[in-house]
Amino acid sequence: MAILISNVLWPGEGLDPTSEIASRLGVKPTTVVAVKLLKKSLDGRHLKQRWQAVYRVEVSDEAAVLANPPHGVRAWTARDDGRYGVVQQGPQRHIYSSLPVIVIGAGPAGLFGALWLVESGVPVVLIERGGPVEDRIPAVNGFWRGKSVLDSENNLLFGEGGAGTFSDGKIYTRRRDGELGFIFQRLKDFGADPDALTDALAHLGTDKIRAILPPFRARLKELGCEIRFHCRVDEILVEDGATVGVKLGNGEVLRAEAVIAATGHSARDAIQMLVDAGAAAEPRGIAVGARIEHPQRVVDQGRYGKKQSDVLPPASYRLAHTPRDGRSAHTFCMCPGGMVVPASNHPERVVVNGMSFAARRAMWANSAVIVAVHPSDYGATDPMAGFRWQDRIEKLAYDLAGGDYRAPAQRVQDLFRGQASTEIGRTSFPMGVTPMDLREILPEPLIVGMKAGIAAFERKLPGFSGEEAVLIAPETRTTSPIRFLRDERQCSTTVRGLYPTGEGAGYAGGIISSALDGMRAARFIVKTLD
Repeated sequence: MAILISNVLWPGEGLDPTSEIASRLGVKPTTVVAVKLLKKSLDGRHLKQRWQAVYRVEVSDEAAVLANPPHGVRAWTARDDGRYGVVQQGPQRHIYSSLPVIVIGAGPAGLFGALWLVESGVPVVLIERGGPVEDRIPAVNGFWRGKSVLDSENNLLFGEGGAGTFSDGKIYTRRRDGELGFIFQRLKDFGADPDALTDALAHLGTDKIRAILPPFRARLKELGCEIRFHCRVDEILVEDGATVGVKLGNGEVLRAEAVIAATGHSARDAIQMLVDAGAAAEPRGIAVGARIEHPQRVVDQGRYGKKQSDVLPPASYRLAHTPRDGRSAHTFCMCPGGMVVPASNHPERVVVNGMSFAARRAMWANSAVIVAVHPSDYGATDPMAGFRWQDRIEKLAYDLAGGDYRAPAQRVQDLFRGQASTEIGRTSFPMGVTPMDLREILPEPLIVGMKAGIAAFERKLPGFSGEEAVLIAPETRTTSPIRFLRDERQCSTTVRGLYPTGEGAGYAGGIISSALDGMRAARFIVKTLD
């Protein structure tokens, strides 16, 4: 048996918490038999910063402690075994002689779907239109530095790891049990920092994600997965209402037992391909706006106050505003110590996103400030209407900012004054920005929602709307504007054997939720084959 104790002051890396724990329990330190850190988080409320931790503790006289337990202390339960790091062991391996399962896309959904399948003994062909991380990085860097043109097949969005490869790598979840535990343990196995298993707001950082991908790939290949990079699927083959395989860009036909379509939210041609194959879908609401960037010190001061400890991490925030009338706004994908990056896979389009390295040491902080967009805003009701709506904004941004992938930008104070910016100081955006009025690019309801949201966020985080705050636009790809209809086994309701999965299918929003969706699709396929 054991005791769970929460809200304990974490002493710091490598330091012994036994005395603090014993004090909380009202026992002598010598009676504390074993201590295991389960989770730690930074409590910055009311400008009083302290690290708090949750521990699993064994004491020599547990009954006496639990007879009158202090606040935050209780008996360990079976549910805690899963929640705090007892990991599901994953699939049981069998040998199947069926045709392979084809997985389209090597982002989190595709990678974890493929992993579950091959660890179950199911043959898999993983197809990725972009490249492996080793040739993807120079392609992206070359474009950002103006040394090469945008590669529409191998870029920030397409390639091994998906869009998450160039991101902050957030892996926030409240739980670590069951399937989530399997995902976290695999990330650790492939090289993620073990702290990811205990940090409440864990992140990987783009550099750590890039290091994880080659061992992940090696594991897939070790188990027999065939991986094809720089390979595009052009058609889903359907016979008698069921998927039978795919046709590749080079004309090759691959037969399959089932197809997992983990395309990501920006592969518009691939999503159209699924619609053309007969997969039922409908428009879905999204959220659109701009990246707001501050010097990191502004966020640190707003969160921590003027007196800051050297051991505190770069401050972050998550803010939301829901007015009685009008559209809700919230911040999204906050990147402390990060940078705003070009994120288009389409020529002559401007899209922005956020990225940071594991250390988060850059001088800027940024996040998306986004406003609700409803399917009725799209001007049409067909499944692809939202993509066309996005595309119009992205093309307008490209044209008005100069036609060279510079991003439109506006000082926040100019947004509130209703005037165009004429000068923007230094920003993190690698391709440069063009000062202007964002009303020329974003629809009026989004401008109104952003202004209301930023004003509300200023009250929660002083400096948020200050003189140094800059908006860089547009942030249009926060999620997919389509949702494919699926049954209880995550299969398309209209095409048997086709599994629209992850962000592109409208069922996930980030690395962990995408990985989970891909893994569950694989699990259902395995059950079908049994």
